[in-house]
Amino acid sequence: MSKMIIGITGGIATGKSTISKYLLELGYEIIDADKITHMVQSKNSDGLKSIMDYFGKDYLLPNGELNRKKLAKTVFNNSAYLKTLTRIIDPFIRTEVQKRINDFSNNDAQLIFLDAPTLFENGYQIYCDKIITVACSPENQLSRLTERNQISISNAVEIMKKQWPLDYKETLSDFVINSDGSVLQTRSKLMLILNKL
Repeated sequence: MSKMIIGITGGIATGKSTISKYLLELGYEIIDADKITHMVQSKNSDGLKSIMDYFGKDYLLPNGELNRKKLAKTVFNNSAYLKTLTRIIDPFIRTEVQKRINDFSNNDAQLIFLDAPTLFENGYQIYCDKIITVACSPENQLSRLTERNQISISNAVEIMKKQWPLDYKETLSDFVINSDGSVLQTRSKLMLILNKL
């Protein structure tokens, strides 16, 4: 089998992390776009410097780290700021993703997974041979999000509204895993897909 890069995406609180965690347990290589985003915005990084150049040092914590909560609140309420932040930080993320793909391409791994919540939104599907979207019902998504993030239903609804519709992501994907069932059922659906790759 030739090497393949499999994209994993979904909406917030749809079960994507459950899938990625299980893949790690199975010994697969995972490129985690969220972790890379945190890394390229870390203290003294070029990414953080670029963010400060635009947004200002008011977004720094006393220890020199990015005040993620403050920045998230700013961009959540202003789509223009969100686009600007994405434009600033995306080149740093993309460079690191490409570096890790190259690193994995030089080892024995046959399947490499790119875990990216905004895979389609940021154009990372170009790296992928196949794409899996992890989905669930809106009711389950709302319930999971309010419980996990300890936020109100209205706040959760606002967050969900700002994301691409799950059904649209599904149409762009090669496989869809519905996570409405138990964790065991969700894992079984993943195994069926892995057997097809």
